[in-house]
Amino acid sequence: MARNNDLFMSVFKTLKSDILSGKYPFQSKIPSEADLVRELNISRTTLRKVLEALKKAGLIESHKGSGWFVCNKNITRYIPIVVPKNSNNYRMTEILEGAHNYFDKVGFSSLLTITDDDPKKEQELIKKLLNEGHKNFVIYPTSTFHNSVFYQKLLRENCNFVFIDSLPSRITCDYVTSCNFLGGYIATKKLIALGHKNIAFCSLPDPKTTNTVNDRYLGYLSALEQNKIKVSNDLIFIQDNGDYNSMCSRILKNKTATAFFVSTDEFAISLKKMFSESDRHPAIIGFDNTILSENFDLASVNQNLYEIGRTAAELLYKRIVEPSKNYEHIFVPVFLIERGSLTKPEKN
Repeated sequence: MARNNDLFMSVFKTLKSDILSGKYPFQSKIPSEADLVRELNISRTTLRKVLEALKKAGLIESHKGSGWFVCNKNITRYIPIVVPKNSNNYRMTEILEGAHNYFDKVGFSSLLTITDDDPKKEQELIKKLLNEGHKNFVIYPTSTFHNSVFYQKLLRENCNFVFIDSLPSRITCDYVTSCNFLGGYIATKKLIALGHKNIAFCSLPDPKTTNTVNDRYLGYLSALEQNKIKVSNDLIFIQDNGDYNSMCSRILKNKTATAFFVSTDEFAISLKKMFSESDRHPAIIGFDNTILSENFDLASVNQNLYEIGRTAAELLYKRIVEPSKNYEHIFVPVFLIERGSLTKPEKN
């Protein structure tokens, strides 16, 4: 029985790969059952089970008296890319470009879906796509802690997901993100090399709410620990909402910090503007290397967003063509862009 199941899966994967790779184009007729039996060296019974499975997957359809044909509207060739509505539009553009270019190369088309940063809408949109016949997704989730049970259920139903940037909690799945820990580590290490010891960490949102920011925070802590610098709670500025003004006011009142590692460029630029109007000029490093970071001469950790999108698309394609129980977590390298905000400690 086990041997028969292995044979069935082997033939199913072979024909599925032939269809998805374009060997048999839309509307084309696949070889006759007699030819397939001979070519694949299998029984007609096994072949018919495979053909029925391919039909259920929406890949082929039978035309009475004519044979089997690749479905004209093969929805499996359209891959939904589910993203939040993010103010950092450059992130989405580069990620989408990387995914789209890879899918185009292997004969797929990407289908953009925006969740407006709403976990509930994210779930509703994916349910709608599932009802339309989609089974394969690239997802930039709105939150680490929402929709985990929903995704667990869909994984049990043999849906394929590759998550980018954030991974929902308690989910074992393919995942692609920047090496955020390394980013936090090299940023903090650079500030230490410049002579800073009172290095603050600043973040909106709270690292506890997203694993990417938490990894940046852990990288910061690791660099301090490795250099025997004690972590001070007075130098940790964390807030779980977008109230920049109140956060900046707290930071300005702190006279100890001589350097700041900030979890995003957007927040780092706000700090740089604030300090430019004061008599202090601390070192500041952001994260993302946006276009604005260059305009404000802000040192920043650079992410290869195009590669994140491309790698996510490649992972999903591999899983579609050759299903596996082994999942991959891929961390795309980052590096520090040095600019004018890398100042040495000011002398009193």
